[in-house]
Amino acid sequence: MNLGIVSVKTYEREEITKAVDEMLNQLGGITKYVPKNKKVFVKANLVRDMAPSKCGTTHPEVVIAVVKKLIEECNAEVTVGDSSGGGYTKTLMGNVFRATKMDYACAESGAKLIDDFGYQTVEIDGVMLHKLDVTNSFLDADVVINIGKLKTHSFTGFTGCVKNLYGLIPGLIKVEVHSAFPNLEQFTDVLIDIEQYASKKIALHILDAVYGMEGDGPTNGNPKFIGKLIASPNPYLVDIAGVSLFADPKSMPLIKKAVKRGIISEDFSECEFDLKKLNKEYIEDFKRVKVFSINFTQMPKWFAKFIRNSMSPKVKPLKRICKGCQKCFHHCPAKAITMMEKIAVVDQSKCIRCYCCQELCPYNAIKLRKPIVYRVARLFSKGKTVKKTKK
Repeated sequence: MNLGIVSVKTYEREEITKAVDEMLNQLGGITKYVPKNKKVFVKANLVRDMAPSKCGTTHPEVVIAVVKKLIEECNAEVTVGDSSGGGYTKTLMGNVFRATKMDYACAESGAKLIDDFGYQTVEIDGVMLHKLDVTNSFLDADVVINIGKLKTHSFTGFTGCVKNLYGLIPGLIKVEVHSAFPNLEQFTDVLIDIEQYASKKIALHILDAVYGMEGDGPTNGNPKFIGKLIASPNPYLVDIAGVSLFADPKSMPLIKKAVKRGIISEDFSECEFDLKKLNKEYIEDFKRVKVFSINFTQMPKWFAKFIRNSMSPKVKPLKRICKGCQKCFHHCPAKAITMMEKIAVVDQSKCIRCYCCQELCPYNAIKLRKPIVYRVARLFSKGKTVKKTKK
């Protein structure tokens, strides 16, 4: 079996431990993927400093269970961490580790938090990327375990294990990459380029989908019970299985691009797990993100700008909620945000609709407003949610 998937009701330690054991046993056991006495980096999703109860980051109990398996069965030297959406320094990441309870996870499991916040530039053979800045925490490890979080994402539709690898880029350099590849067609290629480079070292991809996030993900949505832990050496199979619980994975731009590049087949025939079994667990009332995937690079600039402005949700800071923390101002790839009287203001003519501001706002002060043309187009769109038949 190349996909392990188990049902989980809560994040209680005993239940998560049992679920992780069962999931890994479905795949042949952890020692099948991780040799003994290796340095292992557990790459979590720690997008920003938010509590586990918000369900926007990898839950510490999942990390604890995985780390204990690595130490007990593989005698591994384990480090845990990530590069969040903000600055990549000891102080800033320390705030993230405390808020997400990764310091607690390490204390409970015997792992260590990363303490090297440097990075190196590596050459990669990508479609979009030929050089990539990668954190030392990844480069210094012998083996990597990637633990993503299943969430909606206002730009890419969803976040899973493939998107989680964007966190291998250190801190604010992510902003530079977003700026260089601002549209979704390019950005999905970037994500796959990173995955194709990184997965040579990644032994397993695990998805925390016990509670995910719906609505305005990946940080400002609402917690949603999904009830699954999923794992595979193939991150696309993990993501496909996760998305299948609330949407059609073939509708997701990242999955479509992976099929187009021949990384995974159109019918997902590589998967040894019968994905149709998930139909009966489909979540009808899940608040999904609907994404238009348009290749702006093949249009005249004036027309591409018109389509983007007319069809993409617009960023709208809420004055009554904005605290003037300036995170959106400092992290906007297009420099479309200014601060006026300590309130964020967006120049819509410059905005590239990457939604980094919404992702990183700690106060949920960034809302997405759908233009009228967007709403009308959606009424006639063929991309409506397909209801699953329960068997």
